[in-house]
Amino acid sequence: MNLSPRRFPDTITRRRQAPGRRNNFGEWESGATTETTLRASVQPLQIEDSDLPEGTDVLDRVKVYVPIPDALVAAFDSAQADEVLLDGRTYDVVESRSWRRSHTRATLLRKQTQ
Repeated sequence: MNLSPRRFPDTITRRRQAPGRRNNFGEWESGATTETTLRASVQPLQIEDSDLPEGTDVLDRVKVYVPIPDALVAAFDSAQADEVLLDGRTYDVVESRSWRRSHTRATLLRKQTQ
């Protein structure tokens, strides 16, 4: 498998939060957030092609390929989805699957902040 920078010319940052827990006083504490830089191939997608609930304001939609299996997690895969930083913007991982058993293919959405 060729992992040359030409095949994965982009850089993304995965933001993953560990599960939270209750402390000794019964108060909820959020899990630590870790950031990991990953090589990727980022490809634009048409916003009109997305199947989203009515009223969702989507600013941008991209497909990313990462040469690491299970590199990105979508909400339906776990209790909490990863976030991805790309060009200074935050995206939600809305779909993620294994691709060719050695890669991750994921769809990212950047929504309008309210």
